[in-house]
Amino acid sequence: MYSVLQNKQNIRFKFDKFPYIIIDDALPVNLYEELSSNFPKYEKIIGGNEYKENTAYRYNAYNSLRDSDITNHWKEFIKYHTSYNFLEDFYDVFGDAIQQIYKVKKEKLFSKDNIGVRFENRNHFNLDCQFVINTPTSGDTKVIEPHLDNPVEFYAALLYMKEVDDNSKGGNLTTYSFKDKPSFYGKSRVREDKVNLIEEIEYKKNRLVMFLNSPYSIHGVTKRSKTNFYRKYINIIGEFNFELFNYRNFLEK
Repeated sequence: MYSVLQNKQNIRFKFDKFPYIIIDDALPVNLYEELSSNFPKYEKIIGGNEYKENTAYRYNAYNSLRDSDITNHWKEFIKYHTSYNFLEDFYDVFGDAIQQIYKVKKEKLFSKDNIGVRFENRNHFNLDCQFVINTPTSGDTKVIEPHLDNPVEFYAALLYMKEVDDNSKGGNLTTYSFKDKPSFYGKSRVREDKVNLIEEIEYKKNRLVMFLNSPYSIHGVTKRSKTNFYRKYINIIGEFNFELFNYRNFLEK
């Protein structure tokens, strides 16, 4: 199976305090089209949940790998991106940033014996590769303000799968850096006057964005315009069963 990180010639690196990459045409065209045309029905992803507009719904790897409606191409894709081989791909790209921020080498992070699919068992390191949709919206949506992800998360990758006919605007990822001393409110939110915009990354088909999670990985999402289209993407996640950092301790440094 082709890794979303194999198209190294197209990688754009952002490796300051907030390490992330962008890869356009992440997958070969034929494979991307095969996967896109067999993206699960939206009803399956929503499942028994109440339908709401402009709402995110997810279908995780644990369920997908056991679902006869999910095609073999998708299952192979999911298996690879929840495997140790993918962790090696990830470390090849992010290893220097990991050592810079977390001061730890690969052998101290995970091994073939202590990883597994998220929700299958309580592993030392849990991997997921989930289908995600955002439902249509009848008007402009709110911006998702700058924030940090759950501190158990080590990395996240988004493979955007925008429909060819989708002419809606927005739903783009935004990345930020602190203007001065880190400052949070709530649990992990950041006021916009406390950060500088690094860039706005457009939601477009076959574009991959991947970042290393840390107390500096501030990001958000721009508002979406009125649309009848679903926003769809794959979310590839790796997380420990403990928190990597604590917001309060971070602020006290």
